[in-house]
Amino acid sequence: MSLVANKHLHRLDKFDWTAAQQRISAWPHYTTTIEDLRIHFVHQKAKTPSSKKAIPLLLVYGWPGSFYEFSRVITPLANPSSPDSIAFDVVVPSLPGYCWSEVDHHPKDWTLQDTARIFNELMLRLGYTEYVAAGGDWGHWVVRELGANPKYAHSCKAIHTNMCPSQPPVPKSEWTEREKTAQAMTDWWLGEPGHEEHMGYAIEMRTRPQTIGIAFSDNPVGILSFVGEKYYELVDPKFHSLDDVRFVDDVLTTVCLYYFTSPSIMTSMLCYYNNVRHEDYVEFNNKKENFIERPMGFSSYRYDITPTSQRAVRTTGNCEWFRGMCESGVSSE
Repeated sequence: MSLVANKHLHRLDKFDWTAAQQRISAWPHYTTTIEDLRIHFVHQKAKTPSSKKAIPLLLVYGWPGSFYEFSRVITPLANPSSPDSIAFDVVVPSLPGYCWSEVDHHPKDWTLQDTARIFNELMLRLGYTEYVAAGGDWGHWVVRELGANPKYAHSCKAIHTNMCPSQPPVPKSEWTEREKTAQAMTDWWLGEPGHEEHMGYAIEMRTRPQTIGIAFSDNPVGILSFVGEKYYELVDPKFHSLDDVRFVDDVLTTVCLYYFTSPSIMTSMLCYYNNVRHEDYVEFNNKKENFIERPMGFSSYRYDITPTSQRAVRTTGNCEWFRGMCESGVSSE
């Protein structure tokens, strides 16, 4: 057995689900019914002086995440350490089919654009006539819809994403190093027809989600192998040793949330069944109706799938703010 496997099993033995429950329960949780769907969400209000107004913030994750993906930022965003910092009323819904949010009764017809509609309704129902939104992975297409569709212009005022499949508007010979890195990451991830080394999980979920989902539903080790693989492949390599206890605890907490809310590991897979395929991401984002008109921010992280440049992102949206991150911190384009 490998050293990594030994370390992983050690963490399984030491993982404290009771402590994880306490962390989860530290935030206020609610459910509401929208369009006949029970939707679960965290609603952490800011503690600000009466003279300052908190900004309503909708956070949206993707697969294989959960609301817990934002566990490290919910409290700092709502209650920043500096009194001069901006505070947010943080709303983190569970996507339909994830954890305690119900899946649509006709799941083959449900898209991320439908999710954007009900999340907008959730924010309005909470009394936020105006708000901002941020999301990555599948959450990117939820916030893209909120930032692109004119019917949400009165409510969603700005969006931020850390994933934005796009290509620079210049010949490849003029691409920057960041743009070349982004394309190399995409090529590595997608592979080529017949050699999709990393795409087996997505192909299975977009073709036979119930087959594989039901097989995982009562198998926590199976969920761990399927979900953990993604957290291993798409993170900074410094986490590959599994020496970071908090990182491993976060992954195991996510696995538990899937396992204890069965059949959500299966229903979470429907995002792949109903929405844009990986190889069509750029084409989808380049459609006129999907162009983000509202002010947009983008954070480019080195080990995300698309750590691209501001000029590439601007081909799909009104990107007014950009930050490029590298191993040592903030970098330039």
